[in-house]
Amino acid sequence: MPESHDRPCFKAGDIVRHFKHELYPADSPMYTYRILGLAVHSETRETLVIYEALYDLKEGESIKVFARPLDMFMSRVDKEKYPDIRQEYRFELMS
Repeated sequence: MPESHDRPCFKAGDIVRHFKHELYPADSPMYTYRILGLAVHSETRETLVIYEALYDLKEGESIKVFARPLDMFMSRVDKEKYPDIRQEYRFELMS
């Protein structure tokens, strides 16, 4: 399994939380996701994380599955842009 930065990659079935979850009550499902797997971009060969939202979408939205480059998915939170966020990484495994 690919590794990025200084920690192991997530695996299919893992439940993760995006750092913006901190802006909601602790028991809210907002910004929580299930990892569906990894994919390779057919043109660039870049590894992508495929993940599914575990919260209700906004009105008019219908797609709950997203893809994001692995390097971005595993990156640290930009503390200059988000100084009040406590979470260290953009996505972290929920315990």
